[in-house]
Amino acid sequence: MKKKLIGVTPRLLTEGDTVKQFVNEVYLSALIKRDFNVIMLTLDNPQLDDVLALCDGFLITGGSDVDPTYFHEVNEGLSKGVKPQLDKIDQQVVLYAEKNKLPMLGICRGHQTINVFLGGSLFQDIGDTHRNIANSHEVHTIENRLLHFSPNIITNSYHHQAIKKLAPHTTAIAWHKDGTIEAFIHDYLPIIGIQWHPEHLQGTTPSEVIFDKFAELVNQK
Repeated sequence: MKKKLIGVTPRLLTEGDTVKQFVNEVYLSALIKRDFNVIMLTLDNPQLDDVLALCDGFLITGGSDVDPTYFHEVNEGLSKGVKPQLDKIDQQVVLYAEKNKLPMLGICRGHQTINVFLGGSLFQDIGDTHRNIANSHEVHTIENRLLHFSPNIITNSYHHQAIKKLAPHTTAIAWHKDGTIEAFIHDYLPIIGIQWHPEHLQGTTPSEVIFDKFAELVNQK
């Protein structure tokens, strides 16, 4: 049987005069472990839709902040490291996956950009309470149609922005005790958003639940 192909969004790194597009290896290992082929979706590709058409699902990775003009706000310095190329590719992938009803998993920034490009908004800065927490960030979850967690799980946390308004046809399924939305699902499409970084927690039950469900959704297509 032909392996399914997952398209993964890149991130940018500038070293001197060199600009690199890359995907963190931990994303790849989570997908390859589940017997997928993986392709990095490259920036500024005028034929990107041709590549998207080859894919059976998408992973939108973490990274810098999205331009708040996409949710009708001004950036007064709260949104950091905005990169138009990344916003453009995330938007194109999100809208393609939605239109074609393809499985999509968004992690950290990806969780936020899925929400934004489906019609939601973000808090541009929630301070430092959710930054640099390796594995002691408690999240409360509820029963839902896709991800079956324990009621309280321990995650990591590396973000300073968060969902303000959920996109239409999505439902929050996990929160921090301060009310921050930590995960959502689409009401009827195979779309999942996770605010923390499960790729860095591989082997833990919550991480396995997320990637196993994503794999199941892809393999159903």
